Amino acid sequence: MGLRNTAERYGSAARALHWSVAALVFSQIAGGSVLEELPRRTALRAFAFDAHESVGLAVLGLVAVRIAWRLVNVAPVATGHGWQRLAAALAHFALYALMVAVPVVGYAMVDANGFGVVFFGVKGPDLMAADKNLAKRLAEVHETLAWLLVALAALHVAAAGWHHCALRDGTLARMRRRRSS
Repeated sequence: MGLRNTAERYGSAARALHWSVAALVFSQIAGGSVLEELPRRTALRAFAFDAHESVGLAVLGLVAVRIAWRLVNVAPVATGHGWQRLAAALAHFALYALMVAVPVVGYAMVDANGFGVVFFGVKGPDLMAADKNLAKRLAEVHETLAWLLVALAALHVAAAGWHHCALRDGTLARMRRRRSS
């Protein structure tokens, strides 16, 4: 299997980007759900928040690469009825939008809190003045968008399972590594 997509399957680059982003997003959701439970003013909490910010920005960068890769590569031909193809296209668009929005809002939230956003030890630019009320509202938006991403990702996984187990149409196989014969 080559690097680029074909009309039948996703290439190794698209697959690597897909599964890497999926793994990082799921780790972010798991990690993000326990951040506020960590003891305040501890090295563990500071490390956990810095790691969450760093991985969130890495997700944003990988999603940008993924979008660029998708724009310059053919996508495998979609299966199913017209409404199914439309639903899949809308769901994919929403997934991409949420994978961009969650870290962007997270960055703004940290910045509005007056903390420096950190990317693997390197402080990012401050884009706004500290505003605790805005930070609180952004925290609510960040959490809501993250849970929407979880729900949509669960729907995506369920749809892939349905295509694989019920329809047996090969949709899931297009995103998996081809087994050697």
